[in-house]
This record gives sequence, structure tokens and C-alpha cells, in this order.
Amino acid sequence: MFSARVRKGLCLHDTGPGELVKNLDALPHPSRYFTYQHLAMSRGCPGRCTFCGSPKFWGTSLVRRHSPQWLFEEIKALSQKGITHFFISDDTFTMDGDAVMALCEKMIKADLGITWNAISRVDYIDESILGPMRRAGCIQISFGIESGAEPIKKILGKPIDNDTCVAAFDKVRAFGILPRAYFIYGSPGETDATIQDSIDLMIRLSPLSTVFYMLVTFPGTALYNRAVQKGWTHDGIWQKAIEDLPWWELDPDMDFARVKRWGDRLRQAFFDHLEDFVNRITLHPDKEFAPLHADFLSRLAMTFSHGEYARDARVKNSEQTAVKLFEKALQFYPCTRAFQGLAMICQKQKNFPKAMAFLDKGLSHFPNNKDLSVCMGVCLMNTGDFHNALTYFTPFAHDPALGQYISICKQKTGNIHI
Repeated sequence: MFSARVRKGLCLHDTGPGELVKNLDALPHPSRYFTYQHLAMSRGCPGRCTFCGSPKFWGTSLVRRHSPQWLFEEIKALSQKGITHFFISDDTFTMDGDAVMALCEKMIKADLGITWNAISRVDYIDESILGPMRRAGCIQISFGIESGAEPIKKILGKPIDNDTCVAAFDKVRAFGILPRAYFIYGSPGETDATIQDSIDLMIRLSPLSTVFYMLVTFPGTALYNRAVQKGWTHDGIWQKAIEDLPWWELDPDMDFARVKRWGDRLRQAFFDHLEDFVNRITLHPDKEFAPLHADFLSRLAMTFSHGEYARDARVKNSEQTAVKLFEKALQFYPCTRAFQGLAMICQKQKNFPKAMAFLDKGLSHFPNNKDLSVCMGVCLMNTGDFHNALTYFTPFAHDPALGQYISICKQKTGNIHI
């Protein structure tokens, strides 16, 4: 909660803190005027992390919330504008379980066909809300783990024991929601040993996505105030053209080379163990979640076959991991993405008969699916069967992206008037 400033002549005058809006539902719906993906149901956080600007920005006296109905109306309005994925950016989305349940029930009933990511804390995760969240479209929850070393976590204002972290990741992953871990390195008191503690915790967590941040400080945070009190910095530093202030620049016991080495160790450990993390996935046995589990596994597989992990040289055996995930997805439920993913890997290997076998199975379940049909048409073109390829393209001839394929097939078959 920042003070407002007004200009009088050449000087700025602090007018004091502005009054907080207590009833957030009284605010107009921005979706009436704009189209966007980032949303929030609450302002504020129950945590007191020493590196975080949220307490200063939102105030520490009260966490304010929109009602589930207000946020649902916002999501519905945006989905009607064509938005299909959302980032719910509450500092701790799941802190009010009843509100989360109410929101998810509304989204499930409306069947909006959307997906969304959320942010939370490991000590605000309960199995009772994870099922509704997944059915409502949640596909990822990010957690600030920060460190595996208890002394570092206390310094950072997040003294949550490691067992609680591991339990939360296990619960989230079991419902087919991807758990992402945030780690911080270069904190006060950081050593090679505390970095190893973080690596050991990461291996226990088995995260499927990670973000590693070098600790930086901002005005209004407890760590920044500590640095000012020690005489390591002053408010005048912000007159320079800088975006943030790395802690290693302030702490006389640190230097950039050591801090960078810690970050490199953490990232390498993640990629060294990523395949093992995937192999450890254990999903909830309730058959109600079978289609959602297939969706989760096939999404993750695409990351290894055609997405971020496919393009990263540090990821080992990415294609083999993708195949395992696609096949595991189909053990739960027929899934167009899994059939297509396996076929595309076979196409890449020039094994077109095997690719078409996967597509045949997929089309037996989803006979009018455009993606499977187009993939089959491409396979047939590669085998020289342009006549049959054309039969898979023509139902979707209205798509301009297929014009070139259709034109080639007509030329090859002599059916230029089809």
C-alpha cells in the first residue's frame, strides 16, 4: 500500500496512504472494456516473506477478496471473447478454501472449456479443493519453495518444513495438476551446503517445472530495510537506471561468480533428474479423473516432444519420455492429443505406417477430429497416396492453412475441379 504523491511546482509532496477499497465487488468489471488473461480474486497475502513486496503493496492488515460470483462473471465474460487460458495471480489463491470451491463449482457447471494456472503456498493446500480445481480447468499451481535449508527459509520469512512441501506436491500432482517450484538462491547465509539442501528437497518434490531466481531486493521489503540499516545501501540508489538490486551486490560475503555457480548447480540438478520426476508420477485412482489424467499426461508429453523441453539440450531422452507419457495417457482414456503426439513422433522418424496406425485408432474414437484427419492426410501424402489424403483434407477445406495441401493433392491426382 504505497503513499500517493502530487506535484506542487518542482517538488513532490507525499499525501499519505490512500484509503483501501474494502468491497472489491464494487469495482467495475474490466472485461467490459478490455481483453486479458491475468486475473485475481484477492489482494494481499497471509505470508510475511522478507523478500516480497506484497505486504507493502497491498497492506498487512487485511486480505481483501472479490466474491466467487464476481470473478466467475469476469472469467465467463472473457471466455465469451475467446480467451481459453487464464493466469490467476493471487499471491495465495487457495487461502480461502470455501471461496475456491464456490468458484470452481460455478465454472464446472458453466462448462466454459477453459484452462488456468494459479499460485499458492504449500501450507494452504487441501485435497478437498484439488479435485474441483482440476475439474474446473486448473492445470498448474506454482509454489514458492525458495530453499531446502531451514536457516535460509527462516531468513526469507517462510519457515515451512520440507515434509509439508513434499506432501503438497504429491497431492497436487496426483490430481493431474502440474506442480511448479520456485527456488531462490544467493540469500543471506547461502553456502554450497544450503544449495545442496535445496537440491535434496527438489529431488524429493519431483517438480515438473521449476523457476530459479537470484535473490533481489526492492524498497519496502524487510530484506531491503535490513540492508539499509546495515548501511549497505540507501534510497538514493533508485535514482540510477536499475530495475532491481541483487543481494550479492550488497552482502560483503558474496560475489557474482559464487552466486551464478549456485544457480547453475540448481538448474543442472533439475534437468539431471527430470526424467526420474516424470517416471514417479502417480495419479489419483478415481476413474472419474481418467479423462483429466489423460489430458494432463498428454499435455506434459507435448512439452517433451514439441515444446520447451524438446528444445532444451539439457533435457535427456526427451522423445522417449514423450512416448512413455503419451502411452500412459492412453491407458487412462482415449485422448486426441496422445494419438496425434505418437503419430507425429513416428512421422518425424519417417515411420508413416506406424503413424497411420495410431491415427486410425484415434479416428475410430474421434472420427471428425480435424487435427487427427490433417495428420493422417499428411502421412498419406508422404507415402504418395494423394487421392486418399485429399479425402481427409476436404472436410476442412474452409481452413486456409490447408489450401496448399489440397492444391498439391489435386494436382497429383489430376482432380483439379474437386
